[in-house]
Amino acid sequence: MNLQKLKVTVYEIAAVSTIKQLKTKYEALKSLDMRRKSSWEQTIEIVQQHQKEFTSWLENPPDEYKELFAEIDRVAKDHDNELAILKQKKQAMMSIADDLEALANEIYEEGDRLKYEARQSQQADWN
Repeated sequence: MNLQKLKVTVYEIAAVSTIKQLKTKYEALKSLDMRRKSSWEQTIEIVQQHQKEFTSWLENPPDEYKELFAEIDRVAKDHDNELAILKQKKQAMMSIADDLEALANEIYEEGDRLKYEARQSQQADWN
């Protein structure tokens, strides 16, 4: 793998965009000279190993974390439900606002018509 592709792969796996972020995220990389291809080869091995360990940990976290993850899932579902309800209410309010706007336009038009008829009646009385 060429150096550029190696860097891109490392950045993607590590979910970072700079060497500084990479070294901050992975303590073992601090001593590496990132100008060398061999350092990037070591980096990809370290990052992949951390990724495997993290994936393994996520598949079977300690019980205390399982409870936290379950609580996070519950809260997220509640949030999603509340958000869906809020969106429905917003849609209903928008519909009501549209109806009120249409009604206001009808009332203005009716007012204009009544003014016109009153002027016509007044002019007829003067003639």
